[in-house]
Amino acid sequence: MLLILVIAIFAIGLAVGLLGNISGIGGGVMIVLVLVYGYGFKPIDAAGLSLLTLVFSTLVGFVQDIRKGLVDRVLLMIIAPIGVVASILGTEITNYVSTITFKGVFAIILICLGLFSLYSSRRQRKFNFTKKESGTAHTGGTGILAAVAGAVSGFVGIGIGGIMGTYLTAIKKIDAKTAIATVVAATLPITIMGASLHFYISGSINLTFAPPLIVGAVLGGLAGTSIIVKAPHISLRFIQGYVIIFFGSLSVLLFILSLYVH
Repeated sequence: MLLILVIAIFAIGLAVGLLGNISGIGGGVMIVLVLVYGYGFKPIDAAGLSLLTLVFSTLVGFVQDIRKGLVDRVLLMIIAPIGVVASILGTEITNYVSTITFKGVFAIILICLGLFSLYSSRRQRKFNFTKKESGTAHTGGTGILAAVAGAVSGFVGIGIGGIMGTYLTAIKKIDAKTAIATVVAATLPITIMGASLHFYISGSINLTFAPPLIVGAVLGGLAGTSIIVKAPHISLRFIQGYVIIFFGSLSVLLFILSLYVH
């Protein structure tokens, strides 16, 4: 029974690393859903363990993407510092909300991100936007979105790709591979800060699931960074949207069921 549980947790970690590095969403939505609904973790603990796993999966993506020259370093220096500071605020908010409130807000956030991502992807395909240089994203608007993304990441324990990836590709129209690689790189310091604060605030987090999650996330991250180099630009955008909307819908269903099943 224990072996089956370890394999299942490893598989989740593998999916986290794979999907996170392909779509830029960090993959944390899966971990949070499993821990909160499946194992009854408190939001602060679930988000903390999710962010800890994302540290390792995004570390792999960061190293690989830097080596392959996919990361816009100027853009990274805009997103990362602002996102780190904002994640502190998001983490503090998690500590003051009830589990039921967290579940509801979590579902709403994912649905909104998924719909925005799919809408922008379809609009991009319809109007056949011309990709622009990433320098067009070196603006104040990017900093504002980085603050929002960092706060959301700290609050619910997910990556920043749902917001930043969509903004960079759909609004700023820069190449999806550059956008996602840069977002994955920026996610690393943001998740390190978020995980550290969650551990500090909670005082004690159950780390039983951490080893298989982390090993799976690292292996998934290696596979994900290999795929991103070969995947078509628009396909990456649709993958991101569908992944987010699927888990958003699942979280809504689980939230509704949790209101009636005790």
